[in-house]
Amino acid sequence: MMEKKLEKNEDVKHVLLAKPFRDAQAFLVGGSRKGAKQYQEDSLLCWKSPTDKVLIGGVWDGHGGFNGLLASTSARDVAKEYFDKVKDDIDNWSLEDWRANLTTLFNTMHWAIRDKFLADNPPGAVAAKSRRYIDEKGIVRNPGGDPIHGGTTCTLAAVVLTDAKRRTIITANVGDSTSIVLPVDGKWDFLSVDHGPENPDEFQRVEALSAEQYPQKLLFVYDKTSVFRKYECPTVFLPSGKKDPKFVANPWGNGLHPTNVRYEPAVYAVTPKQVTKDSTCIAMTRALGDFYAHQFGLTNIPDITFREISPDIKCDVHVASDGIWDCWKYQDYQDFTNGLVAKGKDITQVCDIILDESIQRAITNFGAKHFDDASLVTISLPGSVPSKGEKEKAEKAEKPSEAAKS
Repeated sequence: MMEKKLEKNEDVKHVLLAKPFRDAQAFLVGGSRKGAKQYQEDSLLCWKSPTDKVLIGGVWDGHGGFNGLLASTSARDVAKEYFDKVKDDIDNWSLEDWRANLTTLFNTMHWAIRDKFLADNPPGAVAAKSRRYIDEKGIVRNPGGDPIHGGTTCTLAAVVLTDAKRRTIITANVGDSTSIVLPVDGKWDFLSVDHGPENPDEFQRVEALSAEQYPQKLLFVYDKTSVFRKYECPTVFLPSGKKDPKFVANPWGNGLHPTNVRYEPAVYAVTPKQVTKDSTCIAMTRALGDFYAHQFGLTNIPDITFREISPDIKCDVHVASDGIWDCWKYQDYQDFTNGLVAKGKDITQVCDIILDESIQRAITNFGAKHFDDASLVTISLPGSVPSKGEKEKAEKAEKPSEAAKS
């Protein structure tokens, strides 16, 4: 019954209007499109506090088939329940409160996924020997001992509108569901941290883990489609922590392949040859769920960033799954978005058009049988100073037409 209900959830839209100040309007818009896979594994959240002073957008990109769907939806539900619970206090959180509370929330979502995996036994699995169990390492396993695979990214972007003179964007994430800020008259910038095997900070984090506690650690490798055993693929980093210059200089000539339209090489975090039963091959170094991979260095602890944005600046915050980002160069994405706004499209239309355009690009680039789920949440923030486009539009309206002059 649950599976059938979730399968129907292919095309989602959420629209919230917030009026935190006298003449200001902010919008939260979210939508998703199902990809070619059996299940829609993405989930999203649009939430605002009763005062309209805190606006939150979230995206979860599950992986692992039906387990990915379970992971993303259960984590989303935990987040919504949590924000509803703290809605009367959240306006007054300090930055330290945000950091502590978001870290706790990510941990809560993580363990809620484990409870979901444990409860999702095969039909008729009544006897203890036919039911899933949790081992001494906290890993959910099938009766035969194999680990339950599946997990999800999570990116939460919160805009805190403290007063008319201060706006703070707080972003917490694990995985690769990227969040960016798009100033109307400025250049885009990242808000989230990419937790991919090409990130040198993630390589150093895993390398620094205690050898006693982590006798086997994730390897960061470039993918070669011709190599079946991924631990035999070339490593991204040299022992010094620097990327192998051979593959940086000539990735395609050395047998690598791109994973997106930005021509970033495909990379994985994998377990070494000695690991057999719980072998791991995953495209990220942090995630919710994926409990079997945490013994090798995967973590559910989020990176949390803070960004002050002047209230003078009109800007949008976009949070999306890689079903969106794999289809765009970031500057092209900003140009496309600004072009829609210049044509008079409102933020709900912009969201829909970006989703549809991304799906078409995904089908063109990756094939009709392989394109991914796509989810996007946008927080649109007004600016107290007219943007360049708004000024030009006003000046044009003030100028008398040639017909009126004659």
